[in-house]
Amino acid sequence: MPATLRGRRVYFEVDATPYAAGSGSFIGETLLRLGLGNVVPPALGPFPRLNPEYVLRAQPDIVMALQRNLAEMPGRPGWASLQALQRRQTCGFASAPYDVLVRPGPRMGEAALLLADCLAALPVSAASAKPGAGSR
Repeated sequence: MPATLRGRRVYFEVDATPYAAGSGSFIGETLLRLGLGNVVPPALGPFPRLNPEYVLRAQPDIVMALQRNLAEMPGRPGWASLQALQRRQTCGFASAPYDVLVRPGPRMGEAALLLADCLAALPVSAASAKPGAGSR
Protein backbone atom coordinates (compact mmCIF):
# COMPACT_ATOMS: atom_id res chain seq x y z
CA MET A 1 0.00 0.00 0.00
CA PRO A 2 1.60 3.32 -1.03
CA ALA A 3 2.36 5.53 1.98
CA THR A 4 0.88 8.52 0.11
CA LEU A 5 -2.56 6.92 0.38
CA ARG A 6 -2.57 6.40 4.15
CA GLY A 7 -5.42 8.30 5.79
CA ARG A 8 -7.32 8.86 2.53
CA ARG A 9 -11.10 8.98 2.89
CA VAL A 10 -12.94 6.44 0.75
CA TYR A 11 -16.48 6.27 -0.55
CA PHE A 12 -17.19 2.59 -1.30
CA GLU A 13 -20.46 2.31 -3.17
CA VAL A 14 -22.27 -0.98 -2.65
CA ASP A 15 -25.24 -0.03 -4.85
CA ALA A 16 -26.04 2.93 -7.09
CA THR A 17 -29.08 3.99 -5.02
CA PRO A 18 -26.53 4.92 -3.31
CA TYR A 19 -25.86 2.41 -0.56
CA ALA A 20 -22.37 2.68 0.86
CA ALA A 21 -20.06 0.58 2.98
CA GLY A 22 -19.78 2.36 6.31
CA SER A 23 -16.88 2.37 8.74
CA GLY A 24 -18.42 -0.43 10.78
CA SER A 25 -18.97 -2.80 7.86
CA PHE A 26 -16.59 -5.62 6.98
CA ILE A 27 -15.57 -3.57 3.93
CA GLY A 28 -14.97 -0.52 6.13
CA GLU A 29 -12.86 -2.60 8.51
CA THR A 30 -10.79 -3.89 5.58
CA LEU A 31 -10.22 -0.33 4.37
CA LEU A 32 -9.16 0.66 7.89
CA ARG A 33 -6.65 -2.21 8.03
CA LEU A 34 -5.22 -0.90 4.77
CA GLY A 35 -4.70 2.50 6.42
CA LEU A 36 -7.66 4.27 4.83
CA GLY A 37 -10.51 6.30 6.26
CA ASN A 38 -14.18 6.21 5.34
CA VAL A 39 -16.52 9.09 4.53
CA VAL A 40 -19.37 7.17 6.21
CA PRO A 41 -19.12 7.38 10.02
CA PRO A 42 -20.06 4.40 12.23
CA ALA A 43 -23.18 6.23 13.48
CA LEU A 44 -24.81 5.78 10.05
CA GLY A 45 -24.54 1.99 10.28
CA PRO A 46 -22.66 -0.61 8.27
CA PHE A 47 -24.46 -0.17 4.93
CA PRO A 48 -26.50 3.05 4.94
CA ARG A 49 -28.47 4.41 2.03
CA LEU A 50 -27.05 7.87 1.52
CA ASN A 51 -28.49 11.02 0.09
CA PRO A 52 -26.35 11.73 -3.00
CA GLU A 53 -25.76 15.22 -1.55
CA TYR A 54 -23.99 13.58 1.39
CA VAL A 55 -21.36 12.14 -0.93
CA LEU A 56 -20.91 15.51 -2.66
CA ARG A 57 -20.40 17.28 0.68
CA ALA A 58 -18.04 14.54 1.91
CA GLN A 59 -15.75 14.95 -1.14
CA PRO A 60 -14.04 11.55 -0.75
CA ASP A 61 -10.39 11.28 -1.73
CA ILE A 62 -11.02 7.91 -3.41
CA VAL A 63 -14.19 6.41 -4.89
CA MET A 64 -14.66 2.64 -5.21
CA ALA A 65 -17.57 0.94 -6.97
CA LEU A 66 -18.69 -1.57 -9.54
CA GLN A 67 -17.19 -0.48 -12.90
CA ARG A 68 -20.52 0.27 -14.55
CA ASN A 69 -21.69 2.36 -11.57
CA LEU A 70 -18.40 4.26 -11.50
CA ALA A 71 -18.76 5.03 -15.22
CA GLU A 72 -22.23 6.51 -14.58
CA MET A 73 -21.21 8.68 -11.60
CA PRO A 74 -20.18 11.80 -13.56
CA GLY A 75 -23.70 11.87 -15.02
CA ARG A 76 -25.37 12.04 -11.62
CA PRO A 77 -26.46 15.57 -10.66
CA GLY A 78 -23.42 17.38 -9.24
CA TRP A 79 -21.16 14.34 -9.14
CA ALA A 80 -18.90 15.55 -11.95
CA SER A 81 -17.59 18.02 -9.34
CA LEU A 82 -16.20 15.22 -7.14
CA GLN A 83 -12.44 15.75 -7.03
CA ALA A 84 -11.82 11.99 -6.82
CA LEU A 85 -13.59 11.50 -10.15
CA GLN A 86 -11.84 14.46 -11.77
CA ARG A 87 -8.40 13.23 -10.61
CA ARG A 88 -9.16 9.60 -11.46
CA GLN A 89 -8.70 8.55 -7.85
CA THR A 90 -11.12 5.69 -8.43
CA CYS A 91 -11.28 1.92 -8.26
CA GLY A 92 -13.82 0.38 -10.59
CA PHE A 93 -14.26 -3.35 -10.20
CA ALA A 94 -15.63 -5.86 -12.71
CA SER A 95 -18.49 -8.05 -11.48
CA ALA A 96 -16.46 -11.11 -10.40
CA PRO A 97 -13.88 -9.23 -8.28
CA TYR A 98 -16.62 -6.96 -6.93
CA ASP A 99 -18.50 -10.05 -5.75
CA VAL A 100 -15.42 -11.04 -3.73
CA LEU A 101 -15.34 -7.56 -2.17
CA VAL A 102 -18.97 -7.35 -1.10
CA ARG A 103 -19.47 -10.87 0.28
CA PRO A 104 -18.05 -11.54 3.73
CA GLY A 105 -16.36 -14.88 4.18
CA PRO A 106 -13.13 -16.79 3.76
CA ARG A 107 -12.11 -14.71 0.72
CA MET A 108 -11.67 -11.48 2.70
CA GLY A 109 -7.89 -11.80 2.33
CA GLU A 110 -8.37 -11.92 -1.42
CA ALA A 111 -10.67 -8.89 -1.16
CA ALA A 112 -7.97 -6.94 0.69
CA LEU A 113 -5.49 -7.79 -2.08
CA LEU A 114 -7.95 -6.59 -4.73
CA LEU A 115 -8.31 -3.28 -2.90
CA ALA A 116 -4.55 -2.92 -2.37
CA ASP A 117 -3.80 -3.69 -6.04
CA CYS A 118 -6.24 -1.05 -7.23
CA LEU A 119 -4.94 1.51 -4.76
CA ALA A 120 -1.34 0.86 -5.81
CA ALA A 121 -2.34 1.54 -9.43
CA LEU A 122 -3.94 4.95 -8.72
CA PRO A 123 -2.30 7.89 -10.46
CA VAL A 124 -0.27 10.10 -8.14
CA SER A 125 -0.77 13.84 -8.49
CA ALA A 126 0.36 16.81 -6.43
CA ALA A 127 -3.21 17.35 -5.26
CA SER A 128 -3.59 13.73 -4.18
CA ALA A 129 -0.25 13.56 -2.38
CA LYS A 130 -1.65 14.84 0.93
CA PRO A 131 -4.30 13.04 3.00
CA GLY A 132 -7.59 14.89 2.92
CA ALA A 133 -6.57 16.90 -0.14
CA GLY A 134 -9.92 16.21 -1.76
CA SER A 135 -11.97 16.92 1.35
CA ARG A 136 -14.08 20.01 1.88
